[in-house]
Amino acid sequence: MKINKEIQYIDGTKLEADAGKYTFVYKTRIINARKKLWQKISDSIADINKNRGLGFNQNDKYCAQEIGYIVQYLFEVMKKEEIEPVYGRGKRKTEIQRSYDEFLKYYEKLLEYEYWLDIIDERNSCSKTDHDATMCATKMDYYCNTGLSRPCYNAQIAVSDGVIVNAELYQRPADSKTFIPFMERYNAYNGEYPKHPMADAGYGSFENYMYCTDKKMELDMKYSMYAKKNEPKYKKNNKYNPLLWEMNEQGYKVCPNGYVFNQYVNERYNEDGKYLRIIQLYENKEKCGGCQFKEKCLKGRKGHKTVSRDVVLNEFYAEVDKNLSTEQGKEMKKQRSIQVEGAFGVIKQDMKFTRFTRRGLKNTRMEFLLVCIGYNLRKYHNYRIKNKKKLVIN
Repeated sequence: MKINKEIQYIDGTKLEADAGKYTFVYKTRIINARKKLWQKISDSIADINKNRGLGFNQNDKYCAQEIGYIVQYLFEVMKKEEIEPVYGRGKRKTEIQRSYDEFLKYYEKLLEYEYWLDIIDERNSCSKTDHDATMCATKMDYYCNTGLSRPCYNAQIAVSDGVIVNAELYQRPADSKTFIPFMERYNAYNGEYPKHPMADAGYGSFENYMYCTDKKMELDMKYSMYAKKNEPKYKKNNKYNPLLWEMNEQGYKVCPNGYVFNQYVNERYNEDGKYLRIIQLYENKEKCGGCQFKEKCLKGRKGHKTVSRDVVLNEFYAEVDKNLSTEQGKEMKKQRSIQVEGAFGVIKQDMKFTRFTRRGLKNTRMEFLLVCIGYNLRKYHNYRIKNKKKLVIN
């Protein structure tokens, strides 16, 4: 059974974690709630400084440890003044106890926020019952469950000639951020990179294209507008979108009214990833003056149109168009849908593996890799049976 590992068909799917479906924690909500809590703490510190003549610092931000010192100080004051804490109906708290209880709640809440932010780390969310699982938008039942977010792991596989040659689990919902570590994993075990990493538009990013160029891999991954840009209906309804405009010989965008956007405005740099990205902004010489389509083009906004230009990314897009327009490229596009999506279909439908039975990234990874091994053994078994039948017939 020969496998051509130079061409690998890559895709990912969300597999549900063994976690409570509604026990989620979102980083944005915690950050917003903590910001409001910081303001309350500042007001409370101002009050206690005024009422008791204290000198606690007022800051824009606080950590649990800082508030813990205030709680400890207030407790020692209560102990020194022989104030016995009282709770329950009919009990009147002293002013110092009310302050103590208030700051104790602040301390506990900040401790909780810091705990979850430490678990979430670089992700956007997690589940309370499986801290390694991330909340993802899953493709569920058409009739009633479409669009639900559930705790999942992002399962990535690479298929060559129907056999899974690379598999891994990730905590990121987006596929584009998994491509580089996924390829590095394959290289660590095999000492090489595939020549043709064929993937869908979810993987087509500046970072991934630069990485493929560095590692001498062909640019065979689609980008977000690859299919849409040639659809007549989409082009008709979005003719004022600069992504669909024609370019002249100098590489400048030309709008539907004939204005050439060749006047440099400024540029911005994107250094979030490993590779520096430079995006230039251009406008036309007339600044859209006298254009009859200006209102529709700007969609009610004031000013004039500016378009961005990323020379390197445009070259990458052109290379992708060139590679996928060849006979080999067309065949790879067809085989990607057949092989890698077919593999996920077998795993989910035939093998009935749609949800993990273990918790934690280490345990779920082991479970997923065992499933992939089972898939390959099943594939090899079917291959042997098919060959035996051919020998009997001959």
